[in-house]
Amino acid sequence: MKRFLTYSSLFLAVMLGIIGVAEIITRQYPNSYAYKKQWMDQNAARVRTLVLGGSHTYYAVKPDLLGADAFSLANVSQPPEYDFWLLNSYIGRCKNLKTVIMVADEANFFDKPMEDVPIEWYRCRYYRIYMGYPKHSKCSKYNFECTDIGTFTRKLPPAIKYLFTGEYALECDSLGFGSSFVTPDHFNAEEMERKAVGIAEHHRCDDWSQVDRNFADVMHVAQLCKEKGIRLILVTPPMWDGFVKKVSKHQLDVMYSCIAKVQKATGALYGDYLRDRRFSGVDFYDPDHLSRQGAEKFTAILKQDFGGF
Repeated sequence: MKRFLTYSSLFLAVMLGIIGVAEIITRQYPNSYAYKKQWMDQNAARVRTLVLGGSHTYYAVKPDLLGADAFSLANVSQPPEYDFWLLNSYIGRCKNLKTVIMVADEANFFDKPMEDVPIEWYRCRYYRIYMGYPKHSKCSKYNFECTDIGTFTRKLPPAIKYLFTGEYALECDSLGFGSSFVTPDHFNAEEMERKAVGIAEHHRCDDWSQVDRNFADVMHVAQLCKEKGIRLILVTPPMWDGFVKKVSKHQLDVMYSCIAKVQKATGALYGDYLRDRRFSGVDFYDPDHLSRQGAEKFTAILKQDFGGF
């Protein structure tokens, strides 16, 4: 029995050591969260336009086309709670900040906290590990790459390669725009229709108590911008018409009501491009995201409609 316990302890120690080394190696691999924190730490003072939100602005608004000194702090599935924390964290250093662009759509007013969504919770780790968001303890599962086996095992091989070759593929460009949604070679309506069903279902609200919480966080962003004399532009980016038809009408009505309340209370501006007919075909990467081509078109329209970036 004593020998068994000794060998078991030795095996456990070796395994923990291997996992620990793998954790360290994985953390060294460049990612958009660490990159954005480092960029803002170094350049916040010169930023004039800041983009916030989830994937609908991460892949839709190209800072390089807005004008000088624009940067995107958007990231996939980023909820208003995290938008507010990021803005509040940097606004004291953003001495030249004039405009904030933030998504307001059928997702961010209704989505549950990432911690409560089985396919999203792992993203919370990136804010804790790479951006320093103190919401979760350093001893929690949100402070370790290895706590989600799926993403951990996918990231480890390229991280090891990076260790020896220095080669890596960052998910965003130098100004924070999501660079992986390229323009499709052709438009496949049947495939878009199939995807639209699943995405609409994923974003369908089944817990209306979340609306008040998300609305409050959007309002916090708006009030902070108003207090600092910063122009806030809320935007609902274009989505494929076949997808929009599948979104709950009640959900859209509540979305518009929330936006109107934010505008009335804070003077925020709003651009509604949800059903914009100028976007079609390969302007879309998937039913609710623009392609690179679509993002370039959308950013040009924002610049034309709101100016002053």
